[in-house]
Amino acid sequence: MTIVRTSLALAIAAPLAFASPVLAQSRRPMTFEDFAAMKAVSDPQLSPDGATVLYAVRTTDVDANKRATTTYVMALGGGTARAFPDDTTHATEGRWSPDGRLVAYAAGGQLWVANADGSGRKRLTALNGGASGPVWAPTGNQIAFVSAVWPECTTDACDAQKDKAKEDNKVKAHVADNLMFRHWNAWDEGTRSHLFVVGVDGGEPRDLTPGAKYDVPPGPFGGSEGYAFAPDGKEMTYTAKDQGRADAWTTDVNLYVVPVSGGAATVITKSNIGADQNPVYSRDGKYIAYASQKRGGFESDRWRLMVYDRSKRASVEVLPAWDRNADGYWFAPDSKAIYVATTDKGRDKLYRATLGTTGVATGAPALAVGESNNAGFSFSRDAHTVAWMRDATNRPPEVFAASLDGARAADARQVTHVNDALVEQLALNPAEDFWFKGAGGDSVQGFIVKPPQYTAGQKYPVILLIHGGPQGAWLDNWHSRWNYQMFAATGAGLVIINPRGSTGYGQKFVDDVSKGWGGKVYTDLMNGLNAALARDAWMDSTRMGAAGGSFGGYMVNWIAGHTTRFKALVSHAGPFNLENMYGATEELWFPEWEYGGPFWDPKAMREQYRVYSPHLFAGNFKTPTLVLNGELDYRVPYTEGLSMFTSLQRQGVPSRLVVFPDEGHWIGKPQNQRLWWGEVQGWLTKYLAPKTAS
Repeated sequence: MTIVRTSLALAIAAPLAFASPVLAQSRRPMTFEDFAAMKAVSDPQLSPDGATVLYAVRTTDVDANKRATTTYVMALGGGTARAFPDDTTHATEGRWSPDGRLVAYAAGGQLWVANADGSGRKRLTALNGGASGPVWAPTGNQIAFVSAVWPECTTDACDAQKDKAKEDNKVKAHVADNLMFRHWNAWDEGTRSHLFVVGVDGGEPRDLTPGAKYDVPPGPFGGSEGYAFAPDGKEMTYTAKDQGRADAWTTDVNLYVVPVSGGAATVITKSNIGADQNPVYSRDGKYIAYASQKRGGFESDRWRLMVYDRSKRASVEVLPAWDRNADGYWFAPDSKAIYVATTDKGRDKLYRATLGTTGVATGAPALAVGESNNAGFSFSRDAHTVAWMRDATNRPPEVFAASLDGARAADARQVTHVNDALVEQLALNPAEDFWFKGAGGDSVQGFIVKPPQYTAGQKYPVILLIHGGPQGAWLDNWHSRWNYQMFAATGAGLVIINPRGSTGYGQKFVDDVSKGWGGKVYTDLMNGLNAALARDAWMDSTRMGAAGGSFGGYMVNWIAGHTTRFKALVSHAGPFNLENMYGATEELWFPEWEYGGPFWDPKAMREQYRVYSPHLFAGNFKTPTLVLNGELDYRVPYTEGLSMFTSLQRQGVPSRLVVFPDEGHWIGKPQNQRLWWGEVQGWLTKYLAPKTAS
């Protein structure tokens, strides 16, 4: 049953604390209208000569309840950006040809190519399943992409006929014989994403994975990083998961090599039981770099940087002593070095490692780009120039560029200024790093963000933010959903902790949350909050709230049964009854690793399910709690939220339920986001505001 209620925050007349007169006259707290008006800059693509950059800008129309993306092109030396290929086409995924003369892009669900100036546009595909994820062959004569097909079909007409039959069928029942019958927010209806190639001059696209019952790349978030051409254009390597019935409980993803001319695919990572993904060929063709997890069944194991020697048919780890994830990687032009992107201590950074003759790095990686938060790197052909996205807690992403002199980027400069004018109007405080002693006496890091109304000498409420995962991290970045400034706009200061389980602090720190969800991580959070209160006298310990989503929602549910120090709680998509959660979620490898097995395993039941399940402590609930869920959430089914809300209501605890029937794990539609923020801000304002406030 969907609960429809009026948003609390739509009628808020004042924030939790009043702004100073000087601040009020200069800059103002961010509103939802400002949040929606921020344009999302992303996907920078540097031209081979390093002179020009393509990038995407997504805009939001709240009234129309939709978003649209436009690709722009701009000279790094300055000038005016122009829409590509023109200002009426919503192009995405713009990719330069190897010689820089052409650009491939997706528009209207199909693949196109145009000259670098936008002229000479040609549609390359007209497939029933659409086309996305263009990747150029280094030879420049063909482009790879993915399209949805029915594996049993051999023609596009067959795909279209089956789609039409499904649409016309009056019966919409779901029938399943195996697990993974639904994933993330969609049911498995039988189609798969296949890898295709098409000539740049057109012609019939060719399916390189015909009949495959698996997706290339694996869902739900895989993109064009999941496949790559060899330097000679004759071979491709792609990421796929082909485990049959075991798909739901194994993480064994592999790399496959297939001739571009057609033929059988060969798996090259079969000996590893963990996940292997995202191939990148070295320029000399000797190696295929990829990310690999050693432990099977653990989705958050360290992503090791590996290289596969194509002649020896063997792999080695490039940086065996480096305790960080290989989130992205790019070979230097001479294939003697490799750049690696990773998260380190709350920020995304870029490093450079020199390679030895066997592919193993000769020393520790050197920091190339580390200031602020950095992602989406793109290099010129000679790697003397790099472009990327840079953002921070108080600054939305913009395109930056720099010269590369060996390992270190020099003269970093902001290229785009899409949101500067709006940012200048807003009171946006930066994140302040702090460290404290965690559960084991080890060092744990977090951020503090002051409210936009901050004035020295005054007291302000506090909101503790808890990230999901649990293997994930809060970064010093501009979050497109759980935006720090939107929480702070209520007039509260923020305490943002990266407890154990967080990435960017070493794999041991990540591992320490599994099989102990309500243990050390809870202590880390409480210790961090206490440390923040001791550090900043402006924080009012009598007016505190906590908010979290996914694992963060679990922890809010856990907090509800273990402390009354908070005046208000916000639980989004949080697991409540771990036994029920196991039987309803889709990726079974996750609870089986995190809880030590299924709930019918006596040891797992005794040591995990009956120890760390929040529902066991529901009798202690006293704190007013807002519960939010999406009905299309198949990762944490919305019934977990219903159970949490029922437990609160039955005991007379002030509580509110908000369910979005058209959303999944994340709330993404503009008008739904407006309601979500209205409810969250309204709930926190109601319980954290001074008693004298309206």
